[in-house]
Amino acid sequence: MSTGLAPGEGKKEQYSLRSGLVKEYASERYYRQNAQLQRWQAEHQQHEAVEKALADVSKFSYEPENYVRFLVKEPFREPPRQEFQSLLPERLLAAERRYRQPILVRWGLMVALILCVAVFPSWITIALATVMLAAVGYLQFKLIRERQHVLAKIEKDTRLEIEAKTREQEEAIALQRKLHDDAEEERIDFYVRLLNGEMAAVVMTIDEYLPKLSLPFPVDVDIDLFGNIMQVRVWLPGKALIPPERTSLSETGKIQYESKEALEINKQYAELSAAVLMQVGTILFARIPTLGKIYLSGMSRDGDKKECLITLKIARAQVERAAQSSTALVALQTLSAIYVCDEYLKLLPVDPIAPEEWMDVSARQIRNLQVKIYQRLVLGSRK
Repeated sequence: MSTGLAPGEGKKEQYSLRSGLVKEYASERYYRQNAQLQRWQAEHQQHEAVEKALADVSKFSYEPENYVRFLVKEPFREPPRQEFQSLLPERLLAAERRYRQPILVRWGLMVALILCVAVFPSWITIALATVMLAAVGYLQFKLIRERQHVLAKIEKDTRLEIEAKTREQEEAIALQRKLHDDAEEERIDFYVRLLNGEMAAVVMTIDEYLPKLSLPFPVDVDIDLFGNIMQVRVWLPGKALIPPERTSLSETGKIQYESKEALEINKQYAELSAAVLMQVGTILFARIPTLGKIYLSGMSRDGDKKECLITLKIARAQVERAAQSSTALVALQTLSAIYVCDEYLKLLPVDPIAPEEWMDVSARQIRNLQVKIYQRLVLGSRK
């Protein structure tokens, strides 16, 4: 039975078909591998971004705010005033243009009648021209009087409008000046109260600056305040925040994982906890000029179990020196902080230091507030 194909054509068609399938599979495999490489790279970048964000918490500084410069009253900047005087000539010119053509037409008609008398000096022409000249002259006189009246009225109304607009503009500027002066007085009064250590001004300053502290995770802070002393409890993040492994990319672009030892994780968590405490302490001393001492405790919360892991007492005179330390743990050592670690550098519970100055102070005299430090977005993170 003949297939109708020349010898060798069936083999060529089969080879061509198989060759096309091989190319299709190779292309699909290439795109699949490329997508996998991109996922590995994105995951590695995410790990690096998290590690960098955690390490950046240890970059703290102490830069006290110079509130004296805020006591200078800023002068009111006079806004540019709009000129309304140009309204008068514009409106007079527009009204004058409306009467210009009718008046010229009547003058032309009167000249034409006079020329007709000169060309045709008959008594009939003179009589008709005289009557028409009288009528046109009367209309011209009436129109000129009307124009004068209209122009006078426009000038009077426009001058009144200009005076009203100018008065309204000055009143608006005066109101802006008063609002500016009142705001400046209120602002200066606030900084005077803050420099005098008034409780309300101190609390407002804490609420303004502490929540904006740049941290890659949310943190709750409880503050007790009386006089120039604060007792601050910082609720530290859980140890699960520390990545249990580090990543790298091989020469072929494949992601590689390396597990961290417990010693390294505990050390990283201790440094992170110390850095959070130093961040909170330095911002409070920098923004509250009358603050003299902080009793600072790093608290751990595991369900209903609450423990203190780090506690210390900071005086303002110690802050600048501690802020120059190479790491947060070194800063805590400079401040004689109390914390205990086991052989794997795991932080163990300690008793928090309480303000000894408050022994005879009633609890009702102590101001309490809770502040939540919001999470700063970590670059490269995927929600």
